Amino acid sequence: MDRTMKLRAVSDNAKSDVSHGNLTEEQNKLLELSKRNAQLEEENKKALDYLKTIEQLKGHLRQEQARTAELENKMKNLVALEEQESARKKALIEEEKKKTLEQAKAAEQLRELLKQEQARMGELDTKIKNLAALEVQESGRKSAQLEEEKKKTLEQLKAVEQLSASLKQEQAKMAELEARMKETTALETRVRELTEALGKISAIAATGKA
Repeated sequence: MDRTMKLRAVSDNAKSDVSHGNLTEEQNKLLELSKRNAQLEEENKKALDYLKTIEQLKGHLRQEQARTAELENKMKNLVALEEQESARKKALIEEEKKKTLEQAKAAEQLRELLKQEQARMGELDTKIKNLAALEVQESGRKSAQLEEEKKKTLEQLKAVEQLSASLKQEQAKMAELEARMKETTALETRVRELTEALGKISAIAATGKA
């Protein structure tokens, strides 16, 4: 500090001497040192300003890193939530598919049973006609036997009617199954959309990490 003041004092004296045209070699050196000292002070000032700016930038960088870390945590939580929701919906869809297939299998079995009963009904109709013809021919001798056959035939017809009613119920169930299948298709579409959204979210998260 004393050196600087001396240099400045000498510089002032040197400048005064310059004005009179009597600069010595030593005074020229001192004047040059004074100029360099002034330049150094200016450079130091600029360096301090740069350091201050760097510290501010470091503070901003730390804030941005904290924000980035918070965003990454949010993205991870969101991805985990989407994966859980997707898995739950897939499980529901699989369960609905299983139930639908079981009900469809039961309906197919009922259809086959109905075909068999319809075939039996045709046989019963033939028997009734034959019995009617036989009753006309042998009404006296086989009256009791014919009545018994009629009773059995009527019971069988009643059973066929009950099966027909069951078929109608199963047809109603099949209509309900078709509606469920449509809902299942809609759910599968939604799962695909969620999967695509999940892929985009994962890509964004990967970009944020990079």
